[in-house]
Amino acid sequence: MLDDDSTVSRDAFAHAVRETTDGVLLRSDHHPLRGYTPIAFRHYVRRLALFDVMKQLDFRTALDVGCAEGYFMSEIRDRFAAEVWGVDISPVAVAKAHERWDVPVAAADAKRLPFRDNSFDIVYSTEVIEHVLDPELMLAELKRVARHTVLVTTPVSQSADEHEPDFDLRSEGHVHNFDPATVRRVFGSNATLRSFRCNATLSLIVAAGRYMPAGIRDAFYGLDHAVSQRLGSPTRAFKPLRNRDWLITVPATAGASAEPGFICPACHGELAEQGAQLRCTGCGTLYDAPDGVPDFFDAASAATH
Repeated sequence: MLDDDSTVSRDAFAHAVRETTDGVLLRSDHHPLRGYTPIAFRHYVRRLALFDVMKQLDFRTALDVGCAEGYFMSEIRDRFAAEVWGVDISPVAVAKAHERWDVPVAAADAKRLPFRDNSFDIVYSTEVIEHVLDPELMLAELKRVARHTVLVTTPVSQSADEHEPDFDLRSEGHVHNFDPATVRRVFGSNATLRSFRCNATLSLIVAAGRYMPAGIRDAFYGLDHAVSQRLGSPTRAFKPLRNRDWLITVPATAGASAEPGFICPACHGELAEQGAQLRCTGCGTLYDAPDGVPDFFDAASAATH
């Protein structure tokens, strides 16, 4: 984890992630569109793991933090008949999500969410926290806006220094490794730890299963999930049965419930429409909202009036 003496600028890094992500999404998609594509096997396996936990939860509203183009938002909305909101650091991503799925989304920093306390029954975030310089601050925000449960997925590491942090965004942009000890330190003793994606069965999906007709393909996914849950482990000495991802469930802090709705992330004030912008009635900050998709990311430097 970063300490107070880190030479990495948090603001500069966040802006670099935003700019890099926008550039990628202007050329292609990060998440698959509805329907199967051969490159989407990681998302489909992750969806199985999320559904396996979510079907045990009673929820009406959900927030996707790091929603990209809204693929999981759409799937969870359809599967559970839930009201699903989303935020992502990339304005290009949330514009795509809004256009494709007609879901309420905004560009925002995961460490400064534009929602009131206890606004959503569940809050989930898939493969995001390993990209954030201060995961503890992000988790605190997820717990703040959740009424009941927070779910986070992130890749499994065998040690906290397994890979060098990719501060220059040359590859995947991962800046943290989550081994068992790190997961416990960040998420706390009351977190429930699960892991999924098994080396051996995932290899079968990659080599053959993802190219099969839908029914056979789904059987490969189901096999991977079953083996990873029953036989797999993040710390298996036998590498074919070593799992590849964490799914971490954390109870939220109880408090008075609020209905979902955007607020000013800078002061938590109410927002009023002002042309193609939103104006905070508390601190006066103006946020762009093109086509009804607010951009709350750069609150500190937004124009104030």
